[in-house]
Amino acid sequence: MSAVENKVETLETLEERKDFIVCKKGNKDKKIKCDAESIAGAMSQRACVYCGARVVLNPITDAYHLIHGPIGCASYTWDLRGSLTSGEETFRTSFSTDLRENNIIFGGEQKLAGAIDEIVEQYNAKLIFIYSTCVVGVIGDDLKAVAKAAETKYGIRVIPVESSGFIGSKSAGYKAGCNALLEIMDRDGYKDKVDGINFLGDFNLAGEMWIIQSYLRNMGVNLLAKITGDSSYENLRKATQAKMNIVQCAGSMNYLAENMKARYEIPYMKVSFFGIEDTVISLKSIAYATGNKEIIKKTIDFIN
Repeated sequence: MSAVENKVETLETLEERKDFIVCKKGNKDKKIKCDAESIAGAMSQRACVYCGARVVLNPITDAYHLIHGPIGCASYTWDLRGSLTSGEETFRTSFSTDLRENNIIFGGEQKLAGAIDEIVEQYNAKLIFIYSTCVVGVIGDDLKAVAKAAETKYGIRVIPVESSGFIGSKSAGYKAGCNALLEIMDRDGYKDKVDGINFLGDFNLAGEMWIIQSYLRNMGVNLLAKITGDSSYENLRKATQAKMNIVQCAGSMNYLAENMKARYEIPYMKVSFFGIEDTVISLKSIAYATGNKEIIKKTIDFIN
């Protein structure tokens, strides 16, 4: 038995939590339980696909989040995880089409189009995300068609998020959210490269994005896009200009990092800012990855 396996064996964990955190080498048939598929419509601890998409996209401060489904789906994820903002507060309001029995029988596309009209008429919206929910996955409303018609009508970005509860686990929702981000980058991203990096996988729950941004500033590193804590539509457009991505939350952002590497030739590295030791290692790794001697010197001086 290796040292790593031995360490896993000797971890003191609560019996009921072992299946969620321990996965032994060689046991290919067993998944970590937290990656199991959610039960559609169940407000469980692991949440649902739609909730996973909201985790990724909700911190975009100037986005309008329109939930196409029953009102319970919107209330379930209202102000999800409480991300902090230095800019707009738009994301703190959830909008819902509030589908009822008649809409489920006869279709909800007309109601969805009307909800988009209301948002545009009452607010200066630049970016609207439309989330599909379990019910929408059953009745088959065409979110893409409604979104395309709204974009043509108003000249703004209306992006459907395919997050019906029947398509998998919460992690499938992460991918749905990342696909929506890629939609912004593919269509609206700036083409020219500049010196700077993107930070993927921090949601600024307690202002930690601001702290890490200050570290990078002291190192002389330019942070282009914050994905997605305290970010904005314009901030996300800059992401394609970066020369490197750093990834903290691998579960939600590895998929995005891999796609950005393939599409925009942006390499990525994994980092951790949990604790002093991990933070020091990560800052040094970022500095050396830039290859800039001045940044490396500033980083060593800053750490010391």
